[in-house]
Amino acid sequence: MDKNRFVKEINDIGFTVHSDTFDKDYIQELNEYASTFAPERGHTRDLKWYGWNQIQEQVAEGKDPHKEIDWAYFWTDEPKGNHFIDNVIKPELGKCADAAFGENNWEWYMCDFISLYPGMNFIRPHIDTPYRFNEFKYTEGLLGLQFMVMLCDFTPDNGATGYVPGTHKYIYDYYQNMYADKSHFDLFFMDNYKQHLAPAGSFVCWHPRVMHSSMPNHSDSIRRGLLLHAAEKTTARRLRTIDPQKNHILRTS
Repeated sequence: MDKNRFVKEINDIGFTVHSDTFDKDYIQELNEYASTFAPERGHTRDLKWYGWNQIQEQVAEGKDPHKEIDWAYFWTDEPKGNHFIDNVIKPELGKCADAAFGENNWEWYMCDFISLYPGMNFIRPHIDTPYRFNEFKYTEGLLGLQFMVMLCDFTPDNGATGYVPGTHKYIYDYYQNMYADKSHFDLFFMDNYKQHLAPAGSFVCWHPRVMHSSMPNHSDSIRRGLLLHAAEKTTARRLRTIDPQKNHILRTS
């Protein structure tokens, strides 16, 4: 990996794509492994949100969340103890975090699978942790990195993620009111986004403040990725006290 290219692209445009990084046979096995994970949280195709508590209610009623909920996409719990993730993927991506933050100045904060279902037909431009929290909204500088390892080919047809170049350089109140009309964000996104298409085994990394969204999946296959979040060390420690999602994981792991 070219560390200079990585840092420059993160700083200049907010994201960087690296093709064919990981062995495709292992990636195929990881994709199959991801398919065994139960939903932990996500949106349905009619935009209803299911959090961990709502999913557990379904389980308590004897329902299978995979089959009973009409998912647009969902995230899973953290995969733990997987040799390929722990000994191949994390060390390789860790080189990027070292280049961005300096060695020993960051921590792995989150890791989960995301599954984007056929028929998902909406966009939801957003930013990521930590900048989605008010405490960090106005903070300058790089506090985190979001990685997506592509477990299948990412194509225009199956909803390859869209990003708006340069939006990591701006501060906007997308999360100020979760129920406010956000059509102006959607229009801005649709006028300016770029999709990054790459084969299985590639990875994309983005600045968490860059505006991005999964795109509609018009294929007949689930599009899966492995998401990992690296956070500057002090930021990671603070997030563990204020992030309800992380607190849930800590309580139940």
